[in-house]
Amino acid sequence: MGSQQLLLIVVGIIVVGLMIYAGFNISRDYMENANRDQIISSLYDLGLNAQQHFKKELSQGGGGGTYTGWVIPTQLRNTQSGSFDEVIREDRVDLSGDGNVIGRNGKTNVRVTARVNEDGIKITIVN
Repeated sequence: MGSQQLLLIVVGIIVVGLMIYAGFNISRDYMENANRDQIISSLYDLGLNAQQHFKKELSQGGGGGTYTGWVIPTQLRNTQSGSFDEVIREDRVDLSGDGNVIGRNGKTNVRVTARVNEDGIKITIVN
């Protein structure tokens, strides 16, 4: 009878260990996806801001048909979800967002890019 009880204890410990491991992976995946979604949302908002600048007349402080002069507002450059950077060209803006959580490759943080032009905003998940 003692060997059966010992076997049940060992099996129970293995099952509990597997459940902890699965819970850890589910939690990590949730954090990664939540951070990526936050970065995507922020990039989309920044893209809309850049498009507003593009469409606004020069006399009103806009770009008058160009993205020249637009920059990411200082308070939005570094947020709780990550940091953002831009490359401005006359006809488009390339945005990048780096999250605070390790991404899909298991080595580097979440990274998402966006290309903003007069046709719209294209989001690309890098990691």
